[in-house]
Order: sequence, then structure tokens, then C-alpha cells
Amino acid sequence: MSDYFPELSAGFRALGSSVKGQSVCVIGHARPDGDCVGAQIAAAAMISTFGAEVCLANADQVPFTLEYLEGSESIAIIDPERLGDAGLLYVDCADEGRVGPKTSIALESRRRLGNIDHHITNTRFAEVNLIDASASATCEILAGIAFDLAIPLSVATAQALYTGILTDTGRFSYAATSSRVFELCSRLVQCGASPQLAAENLYENVTLPRLKLLERFLGSLTYECGNKVCVGVVRQRDFVETGTSYQDTEGFVDYARSVGDVSVGLLLEERKTTTKASLRAKSKKLRVDQIASQFGGGGHACAAATSSKLPLQDLRKALIEALETRVETTN
Repeated sequence: MSDYFPELSAGFRALGSSVKGQSVCVIGHARPDGDCVGAQIAAAAMISTFGAEVCLANADQVPFTLEYLEGSESIAIIDPERLGDAGLLYVDCADEGRVGPKTSIALESRRRLGNIDHHITNTRFAEVNLIDASASATCEILAGIAFDLAIPLSVATAQALYTGILTDTGRFSYAATSSRVFELCSRLVQCGASPQLAAENLYENVTLPRLKLLERFLGSLTYECGNKVCVGVVRQRDFVETGTSYQDTEGFVDYARSVGDVSVGLLLEERKTTTKASLRAKSKKLRVDQIASQFGGGGHACAAATSSKLPLQDLRKALIEALETRVETTN
């Protein structure tokens, strides 16, 4: 059998050898999702086999739908003062700022040991950068590396990797879902990962407040750009009145994207001091990562996001103008 990621696997082996006996903190992006949490759990388990002392941390709490993953309880809210001399291993972060603005500033003097990611906009900011933009998920990369290097995977690690791939492929429906994805997932199931357990916790475990928030989002949907862009809005008062948090909007933008004649789905979230925008496209040609980068964000060709100080309506107008030009030139 051919290696899945031969160059990245060699890089991971070199990284592991270099941190033997050292302290390493595996850190993911703010508002962690399935690929982020799964990658943190797996990367920690894998790098520890080289003799590193490992901890896990994030700027935000693990979503409750991912708490079923063994190892998720070890992901602490990051406290730079408690890290000692630990170097940083970033996973699923296109740039160092993805850990959150305050966290990024607090960690700026730390050694950036490694960076494992699949975003096309990755800035390769670490000493060792293991990047493959063709991969569907960071967990796909880590699964391939584990099998390439014959690193034993526990049931818990296999479950974490499967979960990350499942979520970042949109349940195996996005364009980056390849035959390699299914082959790796088959091997993860052989290692003990349970597709049923993942589905039950991720997609059959919603709260009533989240459904009420979703109801408001769906009620806000409108067409733009000749019906090629579908826009939905969640305002700050919606979070307050439904008793929900920012984490509860995970996956909302996919509803806007799923409308039959739409090319791009757009979710705008009004926060206390910022506006968050999430973009999902049906075609890689639309390169929504380039749209997001115009506003300080980034991501994938079909999935991107940004946060802005602009008021919601101002950011909405600016994004629609940028999307209108992109939709016209790619259709």
C-alpha cells in the first residue's frame, strides 16, 4: 500500500524526534469544531509516542456535542502562565491568529514548533509546517500520518479522527471528499471508531434553545445577487432571547447553502463588539476564501469565515458587493 502523506509523515517523524523529552501544548482554533478537537486529541496522542510531555488548550470550551470524545476533557482554557516552557503545536489553524486575538497576543513570544493544517490560506508560520490543502480535514492528514508511520491508534484516537473527518466533509458530501477519505475512515473503523456513536452525538443531540435559534435564522433568509447568494442573520438579541451561545450557530450556514438554486450561503452573526461572517460555496471556483481574506479572514475555497469590527449591515453590504462580482464572473 502506498503512503498517504509521505512528505508530511517524514516531517511529523522529524518533529516528534525533535520534541522528545520536551513539553508541547497542542492548540487549536477559537470556537473549536469537530476537526479541531479531533485533531488536538489525535495529535497529542501521536506526538506523545515520541516521548513528549503533552497538554491541550484552546481559547474556547469544547462544544457539548463533542464532549463524548475521550480526551476532550483534557482540553483546558488556555492560560499562558501555566504553560511553563511548553512549545506550541498548532492544528487546524491557517495562521497564528486563529487561536483568537487575545490568545494570539498572549502567546506571541512562544516557540511555534509545528503547524498541521489543510487550509489553502495557511501562512506556514511555524518551524515545521505540515500542510496539504487537498485534504478534506486536518484529521485526514493526521490519520494518514498515523498509518504511514505505523503509530498505534487507540479506539479513542480513532474515534476523534473519524469525527473530525466526518464533520469537515459535511458527512462525506463536500468536494474534498475523496477515495482516500473513505479508505482512511474504513481503517479508522477497523481500529474501533464507531460511525453510529459519532452520528448520535453530533447530529441527534441538539437542544431546544438551539432549534429556536435556528428557527430565527431560517426566518431571516433572503436572496441576493440574482438569487445566487442566500443570506441569513443571527443578531445579538437572538442569542439572549433564546438562551443560546455563539457555539450554537455551528452548521447554520449550510442551510443557506443548501437552497437549490444558490451558489453561496452566507451567515452573519452579530456579536457584542464584532460581526462574524461564514461563507459556504457549492463550487471551488468561487474561492470564498479570497472573499473572506478581503475582510481579514480566510479558510477554504468552498468554506471561509471572517470577523469584522464593521456593524452587521455594513459588513453585509460589503460582502454582497464582493460576492456579486465573484458570482457573475464564475457562472
